Amino acid sequence: MPDFVPVTPHIGRLEVPWRMVGLVPSSVCVWLIRVGDRWTMVDSGPPEAADMVVSAVARATRGRGPQTILLTHAHHDHAGGLEALRAAWDPAILCHREEVGFVTGLSDYRHLPARGFGYSIGRLLMSATRWRLPVARDLERGQAVEGMAIIHLPGHTPGHIGFLHPEDGAMLCGDAVMNFGGRLSRPSVLATQDPATARTSIGRLADLDYERLLPSHGRPILRGGRAAVARWLGRAHPEPPHTRW
Repeated sequence: MPDFVPVTPHIGRLEVPWRMVGLVPSSVCVWLIRVGDRWTMVDSGPPEAADMVVSAVARATRGRGPQTILLTHAHHDHAGGLEALRAAWDPAILCHREEVGFVTGLSDYRHLPARGFGYSIGRLLMSATRWRLPVARDLERGQAVEGMAIIHLPGHTPGHIGFLHPEDGAMLCGDAVMNFGGRLSRPSVLATQDPATARTSIGRLADLDYERLLPSHGRPILRGGRAAVARWLGRAHPEPPHTRW
């Protein structure tokens, strides 16, 4: 059984298998973060990997489990394990205010207006939103949660967010950027509602102050993460990083 692998002093990474649209083999990462003597998670993985995630969390936390789960967004591969984790430990679920409806079941990604041709096709392949779960707190850009800054990175979904961990110099960027084979890429156009806004969000990642880039899909960049994003965007002389969220 896979276990969480430490990637920073406070953050562990677990990569679990997932099949895009139920067919194409891939993987997605969930994150376990130590906050003092407590634990919090970022995302929960797909439903088919829920038992694997629960077992790995139990081993890593010695059965204590997480107190909170922070969602980058509520797509199938990021929120599918929520029910299993709630059954095990009943953690509070937190997400951006524009993502709340996709967790509580009041909204469905398939009904969002497509601002790109790819999404007009991709939403036809999406499963219905199945979550009917309570959200303990909705989040906004500029707030802090569990020692991290909330960074609104919309485009992939309206309420997509990342989490900047200043102590570890780490940026958990969700699906805003992916890293396959050592090459950064944008999220799939089939699952990205607003590609133009998603590109703007990538630019925001190049402006923040961090060293480690932790995407949900692909390998983490543990040295020069922010610089790698800037180079990918063609910024030969990027501006000094800042922490304006």
